[in-house]
Amino acid sequence: MDDILLRIKKDKVYQELNGKSIRKVGQVFTKKEINSLKELCDEIESRIIECPECTEAMVNLGHDFKAPKVSAKKEWEIIEGLYRIGKTFFSCGCDGIGYIPQNEKDYKDYLEKVLTDYENSIKFYQNATPEEYPDRIERMNYWIEKKLKIQTELKTLK
Repeated sequence: MDDILLRIKKDKVYQELNGKSIRKVGQVFTKKEINSLKELCDEIESRIIECPECTEAMVNLGHDFKAPKVSAKKEWEIIEGLYRIGKTFFSCGCDGIGYIPQNEKDYKDYLEKVLTDYENSIKFYQNATPEEYPDRIERMNYWIEKKLKIQTELKTLK
């Protein structure tokens, strides 16, 4: 919401419903209108959107998510697995969304590589001193939790 207000303030352009634009209007929204805009943004962000195919609640996989064809069952299973381990498809646009496995073998290899990375992170914080990282226990717990998700996902593949 803040980016909307910043853009309006920067451009100093207000679009009316009839399509006309008014330039150099200064502060477009009053405090009451800003609160209304915040309420509208909150409502939009918290609404539940149902899948048009199965009517289940959809999840926000990110603005960079490209859905496979409905008939591509294996690809959808991989996407579901990636979501279960916490992977979403948001990016700033610099590096893209990263690697996405295309088949079950690549997916298993991907999970094993990620598992190794997580284990290395756990070892790093185990060997760190409390002076270096006062919150090292929280950091280890974070990586342990992520590691457990990967292990659970690997078990579903076997």
